[in-house]
Amino acid sequence: MLKFIFYLIFMIPLNFNLLYYVYSFFFFFFFFFLKNFYFFNFCFISYIFGMDFISFNFICLTIWICLMISLSLISSFLSFKSLYVFYLNFIMIFLFLVFSVMDFFYFYFFFEGSMLPVFLILFGWGYQPERLGAGFYLIFYTLFGSFPFLLIIFYMMSSKGSFSYFLDYKFSSYFLMFFLLMSFFIKFPMFGFHSWLPSAHVEAPVGGSMILAGVLLKLGGYGFIRVIPFVYKFIFNYSYFFISLSLWGCIVISFICIVQSDLKMLIAYSSVCHMSLVIVGLFTMTWCGMMGSLVLMIGHGFVSSGLFFLVGIVYNRFSSRSFFILKGMISFLPSLSLFWFVFCVMNMSCPPSINLFSEIFIVLSCLSWSNLTFMYLFFILFLSACYSLTIFFLTQHGFMSSLMKYSSYCYLMEYFILFLHGFPVFFMILSLNFFFSFN
Repeated sequence: MLKFIFYLIFMIPLNFNLLYYVYSFFFFFFFFFLKNFYFFNFCFISYIFGMDFISFNFICLTIWICLMISLSLISSFLSFKSLYVFYLNFIMIFLFLVFSVMDFFYFYFFFEGSMLPVFLILFGWGYQPERLGAGFYLIFYTLFGSFPFLLIIFYMMSSKGSFSYFLDYKFSSYFLMFFLLMSFFIKFPMFGFHSWLPSAHVEAPVGGSMILAGVLLKLGGYGFIRVIPFVYKFIFNYSYFFISLSLWGCIVISFICIVQSDLKMLIAYSSVCHMSLVIVGLFTMTWCGMMGSLVLMIGHGFVSSGLFFLVGIVYNRFSSRSFFILKGMISFLPSLSLFWFVFCVMNMSCPPSINLFSEIFIVLSCLSWSNLTFMYLFFILFLSACYSLTIFFLTQHGFMSSLMKYSSYCYLMEYFILFLHGFPVFFMILSLNFFFSFN
């Protein structure tokens, strides 16, 4: 594992030449991915580091999203670009460490470390003066939500000597188990703790939104999967409350999505809906639910990142994200309209995207948990299609705005980045044995 970490550290001096940085990033991804990791137990164990199938998937997602952000910087006119790439490299290092450690203390340490560069990117390259409030909101929400988790880690380390993923221990206190899970609910974010996410997305630059939606939201799901062996008694007894809250919250937020006029706010709220489905799948405690949640997190990482990049393309040209101004783009940017359509239908889990496979598994796990969830799931999937198609119809159709006269066409690099976002979502469904292979 150290060879991968050292590779990322030695990429830091390359941030002054972005082209070399991107080349080395591509090389790193294929060097990492093509080692044929088909395993469901931990291997490559070295000191505190190790990797299994779940962490391998999330590391690949992290590398790919960071690579897309680096590519997007090539054609952008961002100020202090080398400093931006420097922060991005630190996010990449911290996230790689989060997903490859095997101890909860290091998981906590590196997660909070990864929030700092995101906070600096939000402060330094955000759009409005309100980014200061959004940044503090993000930091304090995650810090205060995670503080009880840190206290529980210290309690376990003092009583048991360590708190690693392999510790054979079951919590007996429901109070401790609730606070252990609470930090992951805030990171997801769960309905009721979600208010930091839309404000952070709206104020963040394109790269910040891509890394926030693509990877940082998935840390809650990853941590949740790791703590399940310690808190399964709490989940068995109280899963009905959290599943009910998530299903109800998903419907409420779907209605909020439909009435949004800000494109970025709509996509941010749709992320909350998808993460609510992930929570539901994990709380059913079935293999179907676990696999569906894992695949939905990976698919959502690509799709939401691509949607935020599309919003960034539009905002750079028209300086607006409002549906009232962005109309009739199909007559001005027809090639971009194809990508708008593709990402909108992927967001509503149309075939042949991998999101369809994940939602089928989550629906099956919910129905096996209780038949009463059928009506909620029906409305959730229907409203998901409604707000996803709303994005496409309101931006592409209608009378063309006079703002279009003063904008430029898209660069080839932007189409290339959009293709690289959509390619894994469609083509992973042709190789589903990747998720079911046992060696």
